[in-house]
Amino acid sequence: MPAHTGLRVFIIDDNEMTRGLLRVIIQGDYYDVVGEAASAESAMSRLRSQPVDIICLDVVMPDGDGLSLLNWIKDKQPQAEVLMVTASTDRTTVEQALRNGAKGYIVKPFNPGTVMTTLDKIAAQIKAQRATARA
Repeated sequence: MPAHTGLRVFIIDDNEMTRGLLRVIIQGDYYDVVGEAASAESAMSRLRSQPVDIICLDVVMPDGDGLSLLNWIKDKQPQAEVLMVTASTDRTTVEQALRNGAKGYIVKPFNPGTVMTTLDKIAAQIKAQRATARA
């Protein structure tokens, strides 16, 4: 079993079907989906007291944009790695998110293999950072 078993994942997306699909794909032996939110406000409320390792963050939400929420997350949970979830492949948005601390993107429509490959890359980075911190 990989050493990143049990990493805590939080899903933020206003689309219930997208959240459900991501939850089904991600939840298992390697990752534990510990929460989800349908809005920026709900996400901020829940993430204040819920430590997580990886956040899947939608770019467009009805009460705010994912880029603004990304900045809040990096301030409040700097240890959390963020993957943006979007149907847009707008280069400006992608570049801004990466500059602001996102570790990557999951582009809609997505398939399970792509989602898991992306998560596994982030998990390997988290494992390496924790190993360095312990050394």
